[in-house]
Amino acid sequence: MTRLAVAMDVTPLLSFRTGIGLSVAGMWAGLQSMKDGPRMSAYALGLRNGSTGAGLPSNLRRVRIPARVAVQAWSRFEHPRVDPWLGDVTVVHATNYVTPPSLHPTVVTVNDLSFVYDPPDDPVVATFHPMLRRAVSRGAHIHVTTRQVAAEVEDVLGPGLAASGRITVVAFGIPPAVSTEGAYPPAAPTQASNRFDEVAAGRPYVLFIGTDEPRKNIPLLVEAFGEVSAQLPDLRLVIAGRETEHTERTRAAISALAPAVASKVVRLGPVDDATRARLLADAWVMAYPSRYEGFGFPVLEAMRAGVPVVAADVAVLREVAGQAALFADPGDVSSLAGALRAAAADGAQRELLISSGKERAASFTWEATASGLGALYERAAGSPGPGRDGTGT
Repeated sequence: MTRLAVAMDVTPLLSFRTGIGLSVAGMWAGLQSMKDGPRMSAYALGLRNGSTGAGLPSNLRRVRIPARVAVQAWSRFEHPRVDPWLGDVTVVHATNYVTPPSLHPTVVTVNDLSFVYDPPDDPVVATFHPMLRRAVSRGAHIHVTTRQVAAEVEDVLGPGLAASGRITVVAFGIPPAVSTEGAYPPAAPTQASNRFDEVAAGRPYVLFIGTDEPRKNIPLLVEAFGEVSAQLPDLRLVIAGRETEHTERTRAAISALAPAVASKVVRLGPVDDATRARLLADAWVMAYPSRYEGFGFPVLEAMRAGVPVVAADVAVLREVAGQAALFADPGDVSSLAGALRAAAADGAQRELLISSGKERAASFTWEATASGLGALYERAAGSPGPGRDGTGT
């Protein structure tokens, strides 16, 4: 049997790796190591040459169109097609919403629909919805990681996608744990790492990892921590992740705490892989109070590390965490505070969360992701695509 040739968009690997970058790295590695799997090639959009991380594919092809120009064009027109840059491929896999016109069958990963439910100010993100609609009209297959997002895609981009077999749920694995041996102290300590060592290192802390945006619900977490701190004065709160224009709300929430409690909140900003691994290895509790998610890597990373998880009671996090987390109402400070208190101080509850969490995390592997994607590519390759059924232009 001839192996499929799949071109995967690895543009998220060229910059600081948030959840999407981690997912692309995991999919690429899993598919590369898959026995008798598809023949993988990589492409990246834009004029940028650098990368903040190692491990770029050696066969990377550059689609040298400015990203902002490309997404504006692709959200409105069927050109420029990406095919001339890709070489001989069977299927195109768009991994981050940006779905270029192509005569080849296309798979697009839709991580979540936050850009629909909370329309963004970012002009690039604002193109995702019309671009996906155009991709669906061309016959694209949609890859999602949870049943909940599959239902949302059917509602927003359907109807009929599920019935036609064009929505496929393939869960992600978990980003690989990175050894922290030799990583600390860093050669040039930052103010944030110094503050972590001063305030939180060696003490029990609640950890949050994620970009500071409204759906992540960080101000509510800060307020809940304030309630818990009265009963657990040794506990700290560590917030790691990229700051945004919304971070002022987090600062305001911290400022509203009593000064002695506010001093126990550590904001680190973006962290590299080694720092992330250190934070997870030493955390006492992982808090993930997000009001909306598509998957939730930090939940599974914490479970693998043996850290009890408190998550928002929303459908996706219920689906991912199963029975291995405590859930709290993402709109209720007291509900979140109570769950944090139980995860931090109830010995029997902690033991149960740790054991069930490790078992749950073990069920998410990149080998399973690669197998599911391989089957999806085969189905997509057998479907009519633009130019194959006489409708392409």
